Amino acid sequence: MMKNNYGDAFVTESATVKWSHLMKPDDKFGNPHHSVTVVVTPDIQKQIDSALSGLGGTKINGLKTDAESGETLVRFKNVLKAREGMTQFPILDSDDNETNTIPFATDRVRVKVTPALISRDNSVSLYMDKIQLVERNWEPSGESSGGGGMGKVDGGYVAETVTTTTDEDNPF
Repeated sequence: MMKNNYGDAFVTESATVKWSHLMKPDDKFGNPHHSVTVVVTPDIQKQIDSALSGLGGTKINGLKTDAESGETLVRFKNVLKAREGMTQFPILDSDDNETNTIPFATDRVRVKVTPALISRDNSVSLYMDKIQLVERNWEPSGESSGGGGMGKVDGGYVAETVTTTTDEDNPF
């Protein structure tokens, strides 16, 4: 069995998330892994091209064009955390501290990536080492999640905050 040849790790610039499997591993095809798919910017494309040429690969795994939008997308994967039994992939906030907030579609993230030349077909896979949530744009829908999914309206009606009292607050 031949070993993969790893390239130099790099950190992407802030990119828009299209899809993520960070809350729990994707196990649809029997190989559980965490992943994030982002829109490829010109700078990220340069990083991908540099990794491909530096490793001597013939293609990038996980790189595709979205049929609806025409955008170039790339998927970064990590199987190691799922193998370790982690349900949620570790997320960092803008201050480089761990957070439980999961990036979803329209959020912006930076990803630390390690490229690897896959010896069986001379392709390059891009492995996600870390992910940092830089900008939160996704709004959950439904009343139980705290948002209606329609966005804010400046100057509009805002419901009063309901406060709860404890026995210590009650004089009776």
